[in-house]
Amino acid sequence: MASSVEPSSSLFPYASNFVVNGLQVNASQHGSNLIDPGWERLLQNTAPNALHDSKYRFDPPKCDEDTRVEVTEELMEWIQDRESPQRLLCMTGAAGSGKSALQQTVAEKCSRLDILSSTFFFSSTDPTRNTVSTVIPTIAYQLGSSKPALREAISAAVTKDPLIFERSLKTQMNKLIVNPIEDLSRAIPNPELAALPYAILIDGVDECANEQRQAELLATIDDCLLQNDALPFRVFITGRPEWAIRSALEVAGHLHQKAYHIQLSDQYDASGDIRRSLWRRLRDIGRRSGDPRALSPSWPSEEDIETLVINASGQFIYAATVIKFVSERRSSPVDRLQAVLTWTSEDRAQPFATLDLLYTNIVSAAKEAYEAAHPERDFLLLLRVYQMVQESQWITPPLLHLPSLAKILDLEDEAHRWLITDLRAIVTTTMVSSDKLKRWEKVDKCLGEYSERFSDAYSFNLIFKPVVGGWLAFLSNALLDDESHDQEFYRRIQDLYEKWMWFYDENSITPLDNQAEPDESG
Repeated sequence: MASSVEPSSSLFPYASNFVVNGLQVNASQHGSNLIDPGWERLLQNTAPNALHDSKYRFDPPKCDEDTRVEVTEELMEWIQDRESPQRLLCMTGAAGSGKSALQQTVAEKCSRLDILSSTFFFSSTDPTRNTVSTVIPTIAYQLGSSKPALREAISAAVTKDPLIFERSLKTQMNKLIVNPIEDLSRAIPNPELAALPYAILIDGVDECANEQRQAELLATIDDCLLQNDALPFRVFITGRPEWAIRSALEVAGHLHQKAYHIQLSDQYDASGDIRRSLWRRLRDIGRRSGDPRALSPSWPSEEDIETLVINASGQFIYAATVIKFVSERRSSPVDRLQAVLTWTSEDRAQPFATLDLLYTNIVSAAKEAYEAAHPERDFLLLLRVYQMVQESQWITPPLLHLPSLAKILDLEDEAHRWLITDLRAIVTTTMVSSDKLKRWEKVDKCLGEYSERFSDAYSFNLIFKPVVGGWLAFLSNALLDDESHDQEFYRRIQDLYEKWMWFYDENSITPLDNQAEPDESG
């Protein structure tokens, strides 16, 4: 007779009455099955979006192979010259001068050489990376990922002090980065320490909210990394020459003698690189186009390219925006380029005048196309509503699901896609976390239940339409004259917030915390 007893799934399926003495488990060999609370807590305080190869920064700007060659070579030579006494490089330049593209290019080169220690790309529009609070945990995560011994030391520091992420940047830098590296240096030979990845790249410091916090980050890098000769790091920082960076680099500043300073706009003329990039990109667009005019060897003409180079005024962002606009497949690249060539500012004294005109005309063209298809809608008003609702520092609860917002505005689910169809050259979209998606799905479900609960449309609209309709009506006035309506403007936003909080409380939905760091200046 067959036994009905199922075999055990344990390591010793049929054993009984036995003892194992002296059993030891090497955690480093079985780490995938163990929870490391210190490391998990560190991960919760990092900004994955800020990594140079993050999926949230898919297809980031970077230099073409035959552009910015001279400055890229200078940057790489500095990073690889470990005997140089200046271990900080600051590259400043105007908005659109190509700083982020250079930083991305250098990051990828350093990664291929296996000398990239960590990266952090700030972005003023991303609440997870427009604050200094995630910088040091993100750097520490990358350091620990490169060396198991560092990971153990960093994890132990977090476990020992669970409030470490609430402490000053200097304390975080010392406990999570400096101390683990110093401990490791005493445990391994110098050649092995020197072989560790050593390039730390931080892009767009000026895009961090709160200039005082920018200054604190620069001071922390100075105090903890630059003044400690035992550390192997070379740090490359970029940003616009705003107050925090400018004051640190000027003659009386604390970084003046310690930093190698490249002033991108002054030291390098980007016109030649912009010309080469425009030629290659436009010709490539022409080859992929269905318009036979774009396949002609005479498109684009030399005159067209020179007009664009002059309009760019040395700013790569102008060329990049033109390329994105012309590459839109909804219409011919020949027609789109011709439109751009007519958008030429007469104010040559202002380097960004042509860029401003380019942006203005792209929005105007998009407005005309959208309102032709939807004559009953106000394009600019809707665009502003979507922008404001998605910016958590304006409205709480932050980041409504776009389909949820569409329901409230009485629009189709994919309304936002039609809204930005012709704005791809100047509008970016980002992926969101699973936590936000789960909350959004609950909002969607609740909205659906409310619409069913109030069987007549009047009752449903009575609750939501006054909030949205009144707010939209007010915004239309505020957009025309926001200064005269400033107090009322914020009062209406507060009113909207209170009604949304009622909706969230009624349905037991926990709003996402505002991740933007508060302004400590009050």
